[in-house]
Amino acid sequence: MSWEDVLKLFGAAIFSLGGGGAIVFALSSWLGKIWAGRILANETHRLTMELEAAKRDLDVIKETTLRFQNDKILIYRAVIEIVARLLATLDSHGERRLVAADAGARFDEFNEQRIKVYGYLAMLAPQSVMDAQDNLIDHLLKISHGTVAYEWAEVREKALLMLNAVREDIGIGKAPITYNGEL
Repeated sequence: MSWEDVLKLFGAAIFSLGGGGAIVFALSSWLGKIWAGRILANETHRLTMELEAAKRDLDVIKETTLRFQNDKILIYRAVIEIVARLLATLDSHGERRLVAADAGARFDEFNEQRIKVYGYLAMLAPQSVMDAQDNLIDHLLKISHGTVAYEWAEVREKALLMLNAVREDIGIGKAPITYNGEL
């Protein structure tokens, strides 16, 4: 066998192995692309399902938070209405436009409502609102019992402290409101 025959034989062997290798490489590449496509489709489907579940969870959290904030606002409005009614009663009584019997009935109504409101606030309000409300209501009770004189400026200051605590809690504003009037 000559060198030429050896080189031809060697070349044919490499060519046949290379051709078979190319076929195996092409088939494995094709099969790899199919598997990669299936894996990608499965992962895309799984991630889409997880994203949809997360969106539903987020919607539930959003709805719950909105309902909670709305409940707070309703409770705070009730507190303000009760306090406003009592302050109007104190003004009317102080200016002798309200007879003692009517004033007593309104104070009794206020006493009942303040206990109810305290329970509502205790479920929703933070301690800062509870403290400001306690301070105002205690002062109004002292006035209604005659142990403290009714002074509008002092009542207004306590009411503003409560309103500012409420505003901060519901996110209306961090800066406190102040009375800038003359009375």
